[in-house]
Amino acid sequence: MNKKRFWPFLLLLPLAIAVIAGWFLLPDTLVMQVSTSGQPSKSMPKVLGLLIPMAAGMIGAAYASSEREERRPRGLIILALAVVILAVTFVFNL
Repeated sequence: MNKKRFWPFLLLLPLAIAVIAGWFLLPDTLVMQVSTSGQPSKSMPKVLGLLIPMAAGMIGAAYASSEREERRPRGLIILALAVVILAVTFVFNL
């Protein structure tokens, strides 16, 4: 087994820590989209708002650790997008 293929899963650790911190720090209803006037326009429950980026990060890590060479960059992009989504969620709600 190639041990280098499993390092993308280590990138999930900071994401998981941020999700756990978000569980305690963020409100029960998360603002996910803000309108042009600056008012919240879309919201969702905390469970979904935190689990969606984590699930996307898991999918990205799985793709990034794939044996197929062409899937690796896609997986890293998905993993990076999961981090960005979670960061934006924190910015909108803190």
